Amino acid sequence: MTLVLYHRTSIREAREIVQKGFEDLDWDFGLQDSKTGEDTTVPGVWLSNRPLGRKDGIEGDALLTVSLETDEAELTPYELEGMLWDTRLWVVPSELVNARGTARITEVDPRSSWFHRAIDDEHESPTDTDDDSSHPA
Repeated sequence: MTLVLYHRTSIREAREIVQKGFEDLDWDFGLQDSKTGEDTTVPGVWLSNRPLGRKDGIEGDALLTVSLETDEAELTPYELEGMLWDTRLWVVPSELVNARGTARITEVDPRSSWFHRAIDDEHESPTDTDDDSSHPA
């Protein structure tokens, strides 16, 4: 079975992931060890069942779609339940994702290009005032 999952990141990181594969990172989701109360990080690759973006608190101008040859039961140990109320979130070892998955860049925020920044800057520049002296009669 193929699961389609998503991962948002920077454009540079997305290109590197497509070329070389994912690497495990330590993710801090504000979790604490239930016995010690100490902050806990979760190593792996975060994946979600829907595209996440800025409105969800996730930064990154590139969206990767990850086709993973597995079933949901195999991912159960990696799921972080209740992190987002309308989204399922997993932190999966990169070894599993790279061996059984394929990542491709499916979305890039066009505002991240120099062309769109120039246009945005142009639109943000001061406009003519309504002062009658600046308009010929």
